[in-house]
Amino acid sequence: MKASMRKRSYTITEAAKELGITRAAVHRAIKQHRLEAERGDIIRVVTTKTKGWRISPKSLNNYRVSLLHQWVGKKIA
Repeated sequence: MKASMRKRSYTITEAAKELGITRAAVHRAIKQHRLEAERGDIIRVVTTKTKGWRISPKSLNNYRVSLLHQWVGKKIA
C-alpha cells in the first residue's frame, strides 16, 4: 500500500510535494474546484494545532496535473 493511502489528510505543502508543484498551484487548484479540500484543524505535532486546508488522500490521488500545469506550477529548485 502506498504511503499516501495510509495518510488521513495532506496539508497544502505536503500536497504540493506529492504532486511536484508549488503551494500556489495547489491553492489555485482548490480555488478553481479542481482539487477537493476542506478547511479544518491540522495537527502538526501532538501539542500544536492550527487551522488550514486538509486534502484527503483520495482527492489527491484523483487529481491529475496536466503537462502544461506541471510546467507552469513546477517548483524550480
